[in-house]
Amino acid sequence: MMKEATENLIQKAYLQLKNMIFYQRISPGQKLIYRELAVVLGMSSTPVQLALCKLEQEGFVERIPNIGYYVRRIDVREIEDLFDLRMILEIYAIEQAIKNQTPEDMEVLHQMFLSHKNHEIQLYDRRKLLLDAEFHWQIGAMSKNEAILRQLRSIFEHSYLRSRVELLPPSRLLITATQHEAIYGMIKDRKIALAKKTIAAHIREAKEAKLQMLSRERADQ
Repeated sequence: MMKEATENLIQKAYLQLKNMIFYQRISPGQKLIYRELAVVLGMSSTPVQLALCKLEQEGFVERIPNIGYYVRRIDVREIEDLFDLRMILEIYAIEQAIKNQTPEDMEVLHQMFLSHKNHEIQLYDRRKLLLDAEFHWQIGAMSKNEAILRQLRSIFEHSYLRSRVELLPPSRLLITATQHEAIYGMIKDRKIALAKKTIAAHIREAKEAKLQMLSRERADQ
């Protein structure tokens, strides 16, 4: 029971720290002092330290010897690598989604498209990114390939958790919603070749938006 309780505390600390990174209560480049985090999370320092180790293994934080932990900044190479892998996975996933779709799947995808579209804002916020990820996640789920889903989860977490979303170009807000609607229609109509071409262009443009975000972030420093 003691071991189980400790593991539950580590997992709780891990999820709460991830949430803090996502909502930028702790920011990229910020030093993480585990004793202070333990106070914030209302637990002892041991599960926090172990949670930080887990986050380090997954690439969300980095440990500098004799100095401490920091939230890892995302860089140009990582953005390019993440989005290039995402494109490969989603091009395959959308083909399988079209072949495997059910009316129930399509209803879920439609609701996710509408939720993203109807969250109307002037600048990007965290909710908009979550709704965007859910739309793409559903396409991955419709592929019926668990390995793809695991990889997409990791890609979304790294590209979204460690981004300053307020710096994303707001021009993408309307464009993305329009592209989602087109992608939904192509899946519904089983237009495999066109859907693959469209989602590739969509992801390529999303990568460019992330690179613009990074450029603006550097200009602010």
